[in-house]
Amino acid sequence: MKPIYAMALSCLLIGLPDWAFSEPQLYETGPAEESSYVRFVNATDNDISVLSSTGSAKIALKAENDGRASRFYPVKAGTKLSATLLRGDKKDPVEVTGEPWEYITIVVLPSSGAQLETKIVRETPTDFNAMKSSIALFNLDAKCQEASVQGGAKAETILDKVQSFSVARRLVNPVKLAATVTCGATSSNLDLSQLQAGERYSIFLINLKNVHQVFFSREVN
Repeated sequence: MKPIYAMALSCLLIGLPDWAFSEPQLYETGPAEESSYVRFVNATDNDISVLSSTGSAKIALKAENDGRASRFYPVKAGTKLSATLLRGDKKDPVEVTGEPWEYITIVVLPSSGAQLETKIVRETPTDFNAMKSSIALFNLDAKCQEASVQGGAKAETILDKVQSFSVARRLVNPVKLAATVTCGATSSNLDLSQLQAGERYSIFLINLKNVHQVFFSREVN
């Protein structure tokens, strides 16, 4: 991937606010041609934290929608990455290895056992368009076999048949968007407000205590 996509990422980074770079780095970054990206999503009903393997950086993931997802952290591709999930006085390790230009979402799920359950959703996006907005649906509901997103004035289908713990993505016009996320007979409304050209957005479908919940975040590297 990918000089065109690399240049597109550089353009996105130039426009990011200062706070995007002031957050702690979880991992040592490598050369641009060997980078992958990792983020964490809290799909539980409790606040958790993520601690880097060296213990030098810590990020908080809230149990509220606007604080559930971290930004993407650049990492060295091909290297096993370790982190520790913290919830109260309990610690759970997690490991992942990324391919070059791969975007990895590590999802922390509710668990009735002593250890947190995690799922990994991988994506290698190739859809950058400076004139369009990119929307992805992450189906993180184990009980939802297929999810879809409808939106716009005519409630057109934007993304369809997204299976559990997978992702689908599509370019759309940068408009003000109110969307509906559907799974079977259940639907949830979501207001993404005004989409921006060249930006990437993630819509998340989760299930807490047998209740579907949806939220979204702007993807930040």
